[in-house]
Amino acid sequence: MAAEEEAVEVKKNGDGDSKSESKSEPSLPPEPPKIPDVELLIDGFGFMPKSMRELRTSRDKMKKMQDSESELRFSCASSTNIDIVRRYTWKTKNRMTVQVITYGATITTISVPDKKGVPDDVIAGFDTLEEYFQKGNPYFGATIGRCANFIKEATMVVRPSGRMYMLSRNEGHHHYHGGFHGFDKVNWRSYVTGNKVIMSHVSDRFHEGYPGTVMVQVSFEVTCDNTIKIEMKCTTSEPTIVNLSHSPYFNLGGHHSGPESMFDHIITINADKYTVTDDERLVTGEKKVVGGTAYDFRVPRVLKTMISKIPLGGYDVNFCITRGTEQDIAFQARALHPVSGRVLEVYSNQPGLQFYTGNLLPDPDKIVEEFAGMEEEEDEAGHELSDEESEGSEESSVESHIREHAAEGEERKGQKRYGYVPLSGKDGTTYRKHGLFCFMPQNYPDAVNNRNFPNSVLNPGEEYVHRIQYKFGILLVEISHPSSVLNPGEEYVHRIQYKFGILLYKYV
Repeated sequence: MAAEEEAVEVKKNGDGDSKSESKSEPSLPPEPPKIPDVELLIDGFGFMPKSMRELRTSRDKMKKMQDSESELRFSCASSTNIDIVRRYTWKTKNRMTVQVITYGATITTISVPDKKGVPDDVIAGFDTLEEYFQKGNPYFGATIGRCANFIKEATMVVRPSGRMYMLSRNEGHHHYHGGFHGFDKVNWRSYVTGNKVIMSHVSDRFHEGYPGTVMVQVSFEVTCDNTIKIEMKCTTSEPTIVNLSHSPYFNLGGHHSGPESMFDHIITINADKYTVTDDERLVTGEKKVVGGTAYDFRVPRVLKTMISKIPLGGYDVNFCITRGTEQDIAFQARALHPVSGRVLEVYSNQPGLQFYTGNLLPDPDKIVEEFAGMEEEEDEAGHELSDEESEGSEESSVESHIREHAAEGEERKGQKRYGYVPLSGKDGTTYRKHGLFCFMPQNYPDAVNNRNFPNSVLNPGEEYVHRIQYKFGILLVEISHPSSVLNPGEEYVHRIQYKFGILLYKYV
């Protein structure tokens, strides 16, 4: 029986060696795994401190925030009570790396190659989560809300109801970038869908004084053509104002390369007008034409030759973007760094763009600090002044203090002195004045209080949508400036041809 089965098996295989030969045939090597165009990784960046997880929302607590500014200015918050700050990392096949953390929905890293293929980080930031909590953080890479930029006197009238609201005053007498606890100080909820990361947050009614409960969603996506796509959406329970933005600080020569590199950038801004500001950086409601001024970037301009023409020491101005009536996303600005060859283009569907050249970053040559601590000075005899003495002779004691310490350069309370407080960032970099620039797509500043500005009021049933695209590329052609000087022995030659023809197309 066994012999018959063996014969049948041999018959099926043709001959007895065919089966063994099929086993001995060399198999093809497995195909290497395909490298994805974009790879998304997830890890942790840190933990929210327990004392900072709950966000104060009531009016009473908001007033307490205003009264205790020194305590709250440097804190952070999370309305979602999330402990872990997550970090998302995109890597593209074109050697671009982007990192975003859930604290502040903040972009911490954008590394792109130069014309030689060498990648470098071109955005300012910090190495640790604790550094993002510090007082000196100028909103590096963060999502700004509920309302970006200034609101004058922290007061707004929401039309058409005409109701007046008082907001928190976190910048002198004014409201700035969403207040003490704006969206940049929230640890957002997050989840992943495909290569897109979606973060969400609920801004409670009367938080920082804003009416209405606002639900916010921000999505981040990085594509294989080295484009960062950001989409911000909001809905509200009652009429309120919304003006979200994003504040990455760039230097295409590398975030560490300083003012010398930043001045080499060639800037283009698609704007015919800009909004005029006063000495406090507040808009006056007036719009001026850029033609014939130092604000004209409609054609590429080298920043070094333009910034010296600005009396305030640098740009911090909103440009009115030129766009079509029915156009959604439009080109806003371009920055080119000729040495590295890196190019950045910004697109958005918002009517304005804030261009800022880091004027208020620490300046080693001239940093102004408030001089405090005069209240508890002791008199020359060595005892503290009594209440009556301090009330009756406060001014004289201050004046005597100035005379005693004139040699040390001390000045009167309420005046200012010079000093230097460095701002340390990633990889030990010290960020300095004019070392970075910022493109912030937005609505016009203080639009709610200027009727000739675009509408910033969001009503129930409506959806606020703000789309931003940061596109990175490489310039492969060297830029040279032709000389207009004719020297002895040289010949100037200019050829022009005008060609005429006939259109032979036939339309039917």
